[in-house]
Amino acid sequence: MKDTLFFETVDSTNRVARELVGEDKPHGFAILAGSQTAGRGRLGKAWQSPSGKGLYCTILVRPELAVEDYSKITLTAGLAVSLALKEICQLQSQLKWPNDIYISGRKCGGILVETSSLQDTDERNFVLVGIGVNINSEKGAFPSELQETATSVFIETGKKHDIWSIFAGIRVRLLQLLLQLEREGFAAILSQWRERDMLQGRWMKWVTPAGEVVYGESLGVDSSGTLMVRDHSGMSHEVLSGDVTLASRLCEKTGKADI
Repeated sequence: MKDTLFFETVDSTNRVARELVGEDKPHGFAILAGSQTAGRGRLGKAWQSPSGKGLYCTILVRPELAVEDYSKITLTAGLAVSLALKEICQLQSQLKWPNDIYISGRKCGGILVETSSLQDTDERNFVLVGIGVNINSEKGAFPSELQETATSVFIETGKKHDIWSIFAGIRVRLLQLLLQLEREGFAAILSQWRERDMLQGRWMKWVTPAGEVVYGESLGVDSSGTLMVRDHSGMSHEVLSGDVTLASRLCEKTGKADI
């Protein structure tokens, strides 16, 4: 593919893509890697990227959107992955705000969106959509601490899958949805995202950027893509950043027993 640059191994596809932006790479250009030595997730978390087992890519996009709408791209990308997995692998997936893909209650993939400084002219702004999906990993290949919480397309289907085909399907879907976002707004995309929302109506724990822990019921995502949480006192919170996980009500009292 002329619009895709493949590496057997890189440290991070997002880092390589950022280096190449200055070469005026077009909307939809992608970096694809067989493995990553320093794959990254949201909040600085490491993303395991063993050779030949997963999809590790970054897609460069230059959307015709107001800068304040860039935050909607993470949810849009998650929906693109979910739709592609359904079409190509016949898998139903759920989405965990803001950037995780789950299948059968276990994490299968994630999104890492990074932007330009947003200080340039609109023509120079860009967004890097990093996507990692566990494709052909066996359960025993995951680190021991992840074996009960992670999954792969292979584990869920019992079949090996062509990573290039899944990559191509995700990119097509992402570019289609971004065009829809530009032309029609966020409402239809958000509606489909909400159908897959794994937190909606469930008890959860939110660790704020300041380290404060808030337990509450997820009220779902509002029209701007912000997660809303209602704590035990009835107070509603806007979750703009931080770490969110499902939790049992027991763990609010003990600080333990996250699920």
